[in-house]
Amino acid sequence: MNKIVYNIGKVLALGFIGVMGLVSCTEEPDGSNLFSSDQKTIAEMLRDRSELSAFYRILEKGGFGKYMGTYGEYTCFAPVNDGVNAYLDSLYNDESYLISKAKVKHNGITEDANWANLDVMEKVNLMSDSLCDDISRFHLSGEKHLQVDLDGTATTWTTMKTGRSIRVGVFLDSEYRGLTSLNDISAIIEGDIDAINGVLHICSSVIPRSDRTTDDQLRVEGEKDLSIFYAALEATGYTDTLMIERKRNADGTAKTYDLGTNHNDRDGNSLYYPKECMIKWTVFAETDDVFRAAGINNFDDLKAKCVEWYGNCSAWYDYINEKGITISTGDDYTNPFNVVNMFVAYHILRAGMPIDRIVYEKNAQTNSSWNFCFGYEPQEYFETMLPNTILKVWETNPKTTKNLWLNRYLTNNTLTSKLGLFGMPGDGDHVLKFAGVSVDRNNSVETLNGYIHRIKGILKYDQNAKDALHERLRFDSSTFLYELINNGLRGATPAEVSSMNGGGDGNRVAFQNNYFDNIVCYNPGTLLRFNVMGAWRAHNSDQFQGWDVYDFAIKLPHVPTGDYELRIIYPPMARGGLMQFYLGNSSKQSDMVAIGIPFDACANPYQDATIGYEDIVSRADDETSDCGVESDQRMHVRGYMRAPASFSRGTYNTVTDPLTYSDDDIYSAASQIIGSTSCRSESGYGTMMLRRIITTQRFEQGKDYWLRIKNLVNDTNLGWSFDFVELVPLDIVNSQTMSEDWY
Repeated sequence: MNKIVYNIGKVLALGFIGVMGLVSCTEEPDGSNLFSSDQKTIAEMLRDRSELSAFYRILEKGGFGKYMGTYGEYTCFAPVNDGVNAYLDSLYNDESYLISKAKVKHNGITEDANWANLDVMEKVNLMSDSLCDDISRFHLSGEKHLQVDLDGTATTWTTMKTGRSIRVGVFLDSEYRGLTSLNDISAIIEGDIDAINGVLHICSSVIPRSDRTTDDQLRVEGEKDLSIFYAALEATGYTDTLMIERKRNADGTAKTYDLGTNHNDRDGNSLYYPKECMIKWTVFAETDDVFRAAGINNFDDLKAKCVEWYGNCSAWYDYINEKGITISTGDDYTNPFNVVNMFVAYHILRAGMPIDRIVYEKNAQTNSSWNFCFGYEPQEYFETMLPNTILKVWETNPKTTKNLWLNRYLTNNTLTSKLGLFGMPGDGDHVLKFAGVSVDRNNSVETLNGYIHRIKGILKYDQNAKDALHERLRFDSSTFLYELINNGLRGATPAEVSSMNGGGDGNRVAFQNNYFDNIVCYNPGTLLRFNVMGAWRAHNSDQFQGWDVYDFAIKLPHVPTGDYELRIIYPPMARGGLMQFYLGNSSKQSDMVAIGIPFDACANPYQDATIGYEDIVSRADDETSDCGVESDQRMHVRGYMRAPASFSRGTYNTVTDPLTYSDDDIYSAASQIIGSTSCRSESGYGTMMLRRIITTQRFEQGKDYWLRIKNLVNDTNLGWSFDFVELVPLDIVNSQTMSEDWY
């Protein structure tokens, strides 16, 4: 991260527009938890240092001074008075509101004709409480973050401002060379100051953040190096879409959610639940240089290319044929099936993610819970704004370079001819067909309601994009329930959630039943819970759950038209429940068709012969063992599969390096899996994970599919884990020459 730190006043004068909305609700800290000790709290440290008086006053006005004096594990980034003064000047004198759709003069600061002659404390007193709340939240974290924990690569630290994060790295040049950088501009000039309730970092300036909405920030970035992309965005009208920053009622007021007292865990502990629902966006954008390298120098050139790219897209975009849509090459760019509109729409995700949270990435923050095994390379799938299309994101070398690629794929991906291995380029069976579009890890921007990531190639929904999806598609629930992402819950730690919960339980989050767009609850007694990142037997170390007498349906992600096997992962355990699956093309109960007979998730695989489960025996113990291949096939016929070998229980992962394979011993790789802690090899009722095959049928890209899960047992002590679903093309399932890999 080779960044130069400019004069603080000049940087802040860039103007961060303060779009002041409703203040998010945070549980009150327990005021009785005050310290009586010679060691100081963060609040006492702030009060004792005169150069931090302005920031402490901002905390008080924002209602956060009390947090810094109570029990907890907080991180406080405190800018010195000179930095606060420069920042407030930049807000007060900012005139960009004149061309912004937000139209907020002085960014929430009361006008004063004598502003230039005021001292910093007088300026703070003119700040609105909501502006103080906004700044306070962005400079506080509910988790303890130390500079010494940085691993040399840029990462993000989540703040108490819902869904917002700080990019953390190290300055490689300028006057702050070697110091910790915050959003590439503010420097920690005195850090890792231990307090009884966390850690204090003293900063050179207010940490810069954009309080522009994504459309407004793209306009600013367009003046730098995204002018062609922004011209297309503006022509299509997606600038209006990217202004949306929370769910609202029909009258325009923010939609709120209230669980009353019905948000406890099984031990009676009160769980955090979000009272508002933020909406965020991720935009992948080509720079002008990328376009010019492709012969595109202006909007007209881009339109001509879009005609070339999308004019005949019905050849691979099944949705077009199934809906009988005519592609437009005209000048009405707001038409969702105009070629320019389609190009732009495929660049936008409904979920706002920083660069290190697009996939479940191994870094300083996730190191203790990251649970991928054998060098598995994270892959995720996200629906875009182009109707019913998927964008695939693949991180190669997750322990080192962490390169992110869009729509990368190999031949025979998720298939293998070698026992126990997954496909790697160069082994003959797996040839790199499309390297994918590279994401620039060092050139992203966070906005008020999302993220802008620059990319190093042309991104389009074409035959390569479709071919990249012809593999076992594993959709983690936290990726297609995008409210989890947009409200800072996917990738959150228990400590972070605990801070949202006033210092209470942080392991799970509760939700009102109408919180998610893609979930419908039929039984009002259904309890929706999300287990945040921790030591769970779960993909990405988190899992979504339905509790008690649950009866709900989840809208499945759309896939290219074809015949698929639909699977779901589950833990066989006493709380699993007896349930019936249904599938329908809408969420109406009358449209739902029952699939198979009731499924007993409580069944003990060691006792229920219909499952066909057998522990995998290592070759060292049994010279005739095939490491579970034949029993896998027997289980599959019965509608079951072992869990993947790609992840383990969080914090129990003992194998993170790739498997080795010897042509002289076909069991060499498989035997390593057997001796590992991966979920594939973990055995024992209540400990193992299995996959249940729900149905085999045709899925059409032009149709919606809702999976209903109904508990048939009147027991309020049950819970169903909805960790991930798999949609697998049948030709991969039934391959005669290769087998599905174990990952």
